Amino acid sequence: MADRRVGAPQAMFGDDFFDRIHVAPQVLNLGNVSSVQQRAVRVWNAYRARALTLTDAALSDGEGIVLTAPGTPPLPFAPMSERTWQIAVGTDGPPVISATLSFRFDGFAAIPVVITGQRIVAWAFVPDWSRGVLERLAWKTDILTSPAQVEQRRGLRSAPRRSFEATMIVDGRERMLLDLAVFGWGGRTWALPIWPDVQWLSNEHALGVRVIACDPSHRDFRVGGLVQLRGKTAFDVEVAEVEAIGGASITLRHPTTKAWPRGTRLYPVRTARLAEPPKVTRLTDQAASVRARFDVVEACEWPVITDAPMYRGYPVLTQRPDETESLSNGWQRALLTLDNEFGRPFVLDPADWAAVSQAHAWRMHGRVERANVRSWLYTLRGRQAAVWRPTHADDLVLVANVAGTATAMDVANVGLARFAGLRPGRRDVRIELRDGQAFHRRITAAVALDDDVERLTVDAALGVDLRTRDVLRISFLVLSRGDSDEAEIEHHTDSDGAADASIVLRAVRDPDTDTPIPV
Repeated sequence: MADRRVGAPQAMFGDDFFDRIHVAPQVLNLGNVSSVQQRAVRVWNAYRARALTLTDAALSDGEGIVLTAPGTPPLPFAPMSERTWQIAVGTDGPPVISATLSFRFDGFAAIPVVITGQRIVAWAFVPDWSRGVLERLAWKTDILTSPAQVEQRRGLRSAPRRSFEATMIVDGRERMLLDLAVFGWGGRTWALPIWPDVQWLSNEHALGVRVIACDPSHRDFRVGGLVQLRGKTAFDVEVAEVEAIGGASITLRHPTTKAWPRGTRLYPVRTARLAEPPKVTRLTDQAASVRARFDVVEACEWPVITDAPMYRGYPVLTQRPDETESLSNGWQRALLTLDNEFGRPFVLDPADWAAVSQAHAWRMHGRVERANVRSWLYTLRGRQAAVWRPTHADDLVLVANVAGTATAMDVANVGLARFAGLRPGRRDVRIELRDGQAFHRRITAAVALDDDVERLTVDAALGVDLRTRDVLRISFLVLSRGDSDEAEIEHHTDSDGAADASIVLRAVRDPDTDTPIPV
């Protein structure tokens, strides 16, 4: 009797790939469309022995989209043949792109190609730098505070809201271009150039290039983001998408559509909306001054500080503040008052502690300094995170030499032992030497020897012999957070990164251990 076996056919590569219709891609996500985008859709008859007929290739909701077909239906498709449709999506049309290209073959269901994206308009007008550009960063923090003034802080935004405000002087054709653009498309999303990060191309770039020679460091370029190339006027502009960033160049996802000469402005771009209608001041019948404020609509990330010295788990803000203008200091107490309006009010200080506040200002020269200050702002995250802030003042004066193994030091009597009581904010010090060294120590005991001298005991020896003439200054260290969730950077120039920024830092109660307060 013959041996009978039962089996099942096993699908092979050919069964999955051939004898069907392939359309690629079936989803075209164009992202932000700020200039004409060209895409190709390929249709392949993968039947090995069957000819097909395309009866229709229809585009629905395709306003502003141009479809170029290889022929007019009905189109014959021989076995194993392929045809290509070209799709061009321009900036004219609805703000939201949601179209469908449907291929219909005789005897088959329709095969859809979904086209999505968002049309944005390039803001091609340059600011009047005599008035500067104001940049705002706004975080949001939820703070729970105990009667003892211990805080639990929670950030409600993963990235800050960002806005720019500037004045533009426009005349001639550019004045009418701005007027009509805001009139017609003022409610749309704009491709906003980050004006303070501008640079000028040092080489000519021919039509159709993808690599732009530039310096992307310390600027707001990012992979997947946009850049703007601008010529001499607002009519000569192109927006492109970044595919890769190198040390001395950026690579675009698609070739440029114009030739760009030496001296062309290159900006990183963020998508933004007008926060309010621009304010226009008529200068002459041909010129106008326009004040506009934009709110960026995408998340703006930036690296935090990573190279700052650490003390008890927190970074130390070692950079001295700019003191060309007066800086404010103050104390904040959470006093509880009971007043029946008849007798004397009863006032209670449950925390028995004052939160010291101090303004800190930066004057930045160059993009490296500006990037560093921005990293500090992103480290603070508004009111959420804490850093050690030296007072950067001569708070204590050393009056006797200190051995490298000693933990006691004599300083001029300022009332530390009598008034401060080793409370947070007045129990940590930064000792700066004239040779550039700096030490951070906690005061564990303080006693007044006489009216002129106090003896302090710190938690660890310095490890170096200290002479009075070696000390530049001894400042108190205060664990502090931002007093506001908003910060402003005032940019003065577009060439060298000159800018100003200032914040107010408020003391928080630090723990007695090296473990940071949970935030």
